[in-house]
Amino acid sequence: MRKRERGQVLVIVAVWMLALIGSAALILLTGSVEWQRNQLQQLADGAATDSALTIGVGCTAGSASTIITQADNFLATQRTRTGSLSIGGSCAAGYTGTDTFAGAMSETIHYPYRGHQQQVEVILTVALPISFGNYMGASNTNVTRRAVGQQLSGSATAIRATTLSCTGGQFNVGGTLEVSNAITLSGSCAVYAHDRFEAASSTYSDLGNVTVYANGQTWVGGGGSCAAGANSGSSNAVCADGSELSGHNATTCGTSGTSAFLTPGVAAINADPCAAGKGPVPAGVYPNITAGGVVVGTGLGPSPAGADASGFYHFKPSCYGYLNLASINAGIARVQTGAETAKSKNPSLTLPVASTAGTLLVATVNSDPTAAAFTAPAGWVSAVSINQATAGRVEIWYYPNNPGGITSATFTTGVNAVGQLTEWSGVVAASPLDQTGTFATATASTTATISTSAATAVANELVITNDAFKIGGGETFTPNAAWTSLVNDRSNGFGSEFRLDLPAGVASETVTASHTTTWSLAIASFKPAAGGAVLDPGFYYFNGSGFAGGGGICLNGGELLARDVTLEFVNQAGFSTGTCAAGGGASCTGGSCRFGSTLRAGTRAAQVRAGARSGIAHAGTC
Repeated sequence: MRKRERGQVLVIVAVWMLALIGSAALILLTGSVEWQRNQLQQLADGAATDSALTIGVGCTAGSASTIITQADNFLATQRTRTGSLSIGGSCAAGYTGTDTFAGAMSETIHYPYRGHQQQVEVILTVALPISFGNYMGASNTNVTRRAVGQQLSGSATAIRATTLSCTGGQFNVGGTLEVSNAITLSGSCAVYAHDRFEAASSTYSDLGNVTVYANGQTWVGGGGSCAAGANSGSSNAVCADGSELSGHNATTCGTSGTSAFLTPGVAAINADPCAAGKGPVPAGVYPNITAGGVVVGTGLGPSPAGADASGFYHFKPSCYGYLNLASINAGIARVQTGAETAKSKNPSLTLPVASTAGTLLVATVNSDPTAAAFTAPAGWVSAVSINQATAGRVEIWYYPNNPGGITSATFTTGVNAVGQLTEWSGVVAASPLDQTGTFATATASTTATISTSAATAVANELVITNDAFKIGGGETFTPNAAWTSLVNDRSNGFGSEFRLDLPAGVASETVTASHTTTWSLAIASFKPAAGGAVLDPGFYYFNGSGFAGGGGICLNGGELLARDVTLEFVNQAGFSTGTCAAGGGASCTGGSCRFGSTLRAGTRAAQVRAGARSGIAHAGTC
């Protein structure tokens, strides 16, 4: 028993010793991390300050190289260089310098920082080994510190005053304005702090901010307004291309897009001082993002190559200014057009190739006069029909969300008839028919107008007509020039046209014959599929670049699907069910508020995980 007890004691002691050693290692690691943080911060501060002293006015490739090299050389006096300095970029996008040093330290230098000529950023990272790290699944941990240096001699405030009173006209300031007491306005006077932008390098020497020490500054007076970027046209307002901040103990800010952040380029790189918990956003002006040839936003990610089979555009995790889904819609397109059939009883309408599943099939059938309605194969739905005793009978049929593989359809007419079959993509799968209309007259005339009985629900619907008339062989039938002709058969008195570009409203076409005739006309419209966007899994960052005073994700009647995504919004950017303007979702109603709310063929319902992250954590890539 005693030998067995001694063995148990030895095991317990060994376990406790391992725990004590692990705890000691953790304590030592914590102390090492804190010590390294302090050391790195001192190095970053010194390098940023030293290189900032070399900053002049303007930005060129040569000046950027000098500034970055100065920071790199400073670090080389403190640590042994193990790599070589590499510099790349441009003034507009920012230059980046990288190097490595002894002690597993790496350096990244950004100039100009956030488009500002007088600022340089130094980021230092050290990889620290972790004792017993192999047992914990990690062999090292990274410690990162950063510093931003600014050349004060080139960053002086344009105007610093105790009191500022404006009594008439527009007082323009080229740079930042700092005032102790509240700015007073009279006589419709306006004060405007303009940014100082150097077009040659696409950088700023001043962002045009306004700071008032007193609380409660009124930025826009009664009837006042700011003319963005202009040297005239503003009245009874304090205006700024950059930020507006009032109050030393109760801070308020000017409204973005109204009196503050009037220049989109400044808004993208200049943090909103009243955006709680948000630090400066290290970003330049983002390039345009296009989908289907239309600009839908701004960002650093790639533009979608094209829509998927369901009409949805896929976006990749990246940094964005905004995405406006209103214009993301593949639209209706003609897939194929069948030949007109020969005139016979019970004609069989054909397609050149088998139909694609999910598309809309439309049949226009035109016959001799008859009061009896036609019948169609299973799956076909009658849209509209009318008969005129001399002109003939016209009917429009459709097959919604067809199963695919259809090459023909036979219609039972009882009298001689002709017809045509067409296939269309981008049409809503369920209940696609929107509006119809008919027109018949026994009074012979050279023109006739066919219209829908009511306004179409949305723009860009498929609007198709079926025309019956009786004219001689030498006469002509002419559809409206804005409509695309599908059939123009004078001998059988059969015409058919379509439009895909009409605005929402009553759809109407006037057709013309070279000789008077009776008429029998029908029209039908079909709604487009909503289309939309898909956020592929990953992290998405929105800062409003390219949309002053707003931005982010704007559904605006569009549809968005996503799964396993994290969304971060800074500045005035947000998630809006309406427009991209701040608060743009206030008027959202019904179907325009969708966020992955509808299942359709080829898509999956959204499973979204939205959350917040530190702006600093993502700053390095945006």
